[in-house]
Amino acid sequence: MGLIPEIPDWKDVITGELAVTGKWIIASLNPRMSWPVTAQKVRYRGTDLWVLPLTKDRNPGIALNCPPSMQREDAERVIMQFLSALSWIENGGVLVEHFTGGPHPNPTGRHQNFGFSIQEDFDLSYLPEPPDEKAQLALALMREGRGLNHPAYAFLSFYRVLEVALGGTGKTRSKWITAQIDQIHDPHAKEVMAKLTTQGIDIGQHLYESGRCAIAHASSKPIINPDDPAEARRLSAELPIMRALAVLAIEAELGVETMSTVWGKHLYELDGFKAILGREMAASIARGEPMHDTHPTIEFPPISIELRKRAPYKFLTNLQPISLTQVGAVVVLVTRSANGCFGFRCHLDFAQERLHFDFQHDLWQKDDGTAECAELHVDVNRFIYDYLCNGQLRLLNSTTNGLLSRKDAFLPVNCMVNDDVCRAEIDRWVTIARERRERTKAADAENVGT
Repeated sequence: MGLIPEIPDWKDVITGELAVTGKWIIASLNPRMSWPVTAQKVRYRGTDLWVLPLTKDRNPGIALNCPPSMQREDAERVIMQFLSALSWIENGGVLVEHFTGGPHPNPTGRHQNFGFSIQEDFDLSYLPEPPDEKAQLALALMREGRGLNHPAYAFLSFYRVLEVALGGTGKTRSKWITAQIDQIHDPHAKEVMAKLTTQGIDIGQHLYESGRCAIAHASSKPIINPDDPAEARRLSAELPIMRALAVLAIEAELGVETMSTVWGKHLYELDGFKAILGREMAASIARGEPMHDTHPTIEFPPISIELRKRAPYKFLTNLQPISLTQVGAVVVLVTRSANGCFGFRCHLDFAQERLHFDFQHDLWQKDDGTAECAELHVDVNRFIYDYLCNGQLRLLNSTTNGLLSRKDAFLPVNCMVNDDVCRAEIDRWVTIARERRERTKAADAENVGT
């Protein structure tokens, strides 16, 4: 909890599927965002990709082991599209330094020893795959603009997003910009816009004429002179406005939601349950209409409990549903383990689009004296400890392993996590489980001897 991730050696990364000889295409990257130190496999646009971590001697990258039918150009395209989607959810840029290929996924060597920001891994639970070509292009331009350290070219990339999303002429785009000013909340952008407004400058027209046109053309004034430091400072100051407008255009005009919008709606908390019940039934429950009036029997799959980035809990899987009751717009789901020693309850609030879970009241356990039950108690106590340490709850369909629900990180309120107490309770049950196993083994040996 709270530990700084360690940058690994490359030899420790190339294991498992990454060690398989194949037809690998590798993008070595220059990220302008925090990059993981853990390899991650992700499915994107029907293709398996690998996020290659930053290591002690190699650049970060993305790798794809091409199937026989995939051409190199297609592989590079899906890698770039993935990077654009990743840039969107991470609010950062990333540029491809080199594309290479070979029998192993080896990115280029790293010569820079500073300037990197690291994290354990990416949260890829939301990763947009827009089918519309305009949206794809806009995300690509957004990634490019966020990745450039040249204010003029970054400005131009962001303005091109508006051209893709809005079409029309410079005049119509200027009007759109004027209408969106109140939607910009970036403090740096707001400060610059206030100064421009005080000077009586039409912001939309200014960004078009003194920004976009002045950068792209050199045949008529205004012209951005790369040797003029005043112009460089002005563009740098106005860049946050252009960046914020590009984000607004992608979300409002092209329908690609930002991560903050997705979090705000938190539809992911009940999405998997809606798929089981059916969207129509979920909507009727949200209105408080009794579900058993029209659906007397509802088949719910067994569920498994896990926490993101935590080791699996062996005994918190395949929990069988034993009751499903409705209170207004809330459905209460109760499950228990096969041996009956553990129970888990959650509240599906369809009106508020929330899954409610209280570790103090929605878990129950008993001890039947067996070693297996003691091992279950180890898992339960480890789950509670991990959950209190900002755990992100995930519920899965045990039959398909599909995600039913995920929660944001748990934040303890009015309580403190006592590491020593939590670990002591886990260790106590580990000892009990071991002693029971030893007694059972000794008893079995005695029975064999007699």
